[in-house]
Amino acid sequence: TEVSNKVRDTICVGICTMLSLASPTACGFAAPLAPRSAVRSASPSMLAVTDLVGASTEVSNKVWDPLKLSENMDESNLKLVRAAELKHCRVAMLATVGWLWTATGTHFEGMLSTSSGVSFADVAAAGPLLGAAKVPAAGIWQMIAAIGALEVYWENKYPAAECGGDFGVPRVTQDPAKFKEIQLAELKNGRLAMIGIISFACAEAIPGSVPFYPF
Repeated sequence: TEVSNKVRDTICVGICTMLSLASPTACGFAAPLAPRSAVRSASPSMLAVTDLVGASTEVSNKVWDPLKLSENMDESNLKLVRAAELKHCRVAMLATVGWLWTATGTHFEGMLSTSSGVSFADVAAAGPLLGAAKVPAAGIWQMIAAIGALEVYWENKYPAAECGGDFGVPRVTQDPAKFKEIQLAELKNGRLAMIGIISFACAEAIPGSVPFYPF
């Protein structure tokens, strides 16, 4: 009957829909995937590595990619690696300021851990590198848990593969050229900070390995 035919058709559509979720070609409705090169040529507005701010600034305006990793990356991959670079830049800048803060002997007053009897003065006296070893294990795990919670929260709200490190903070300027300049400044400061914090750690661990340290 007409009703039974409609029920049958509905069931068939439902089954095919579930199969298509598991395998895009299960019902024969999905078009074959085009090669990556074809996708790139068919999408002229697609983000390329040369479109990333600061991708070639440090190497004479040429993209330095000897392993040609960027050739196998689509737009989401490029945004993911840019988000990773920005995250490392921002952490390194904070770490550099924190290191300088500790190296000058400045520290908070009071106890870092009352249960372990460790004060902020004890940590500062040990220096930036050895001072970290004085932080109790419970404190380390608290920091890991806090960082992990922030990572999960922000990744769910602003996925790295889509936002590329942009957390929706209001822009300080609406001028595209000026905004690009600010983005480049953040990258250059962050890249310098990554080199800086590593050099500080090396200088503390291997005395004399870094010129002009301590400054």
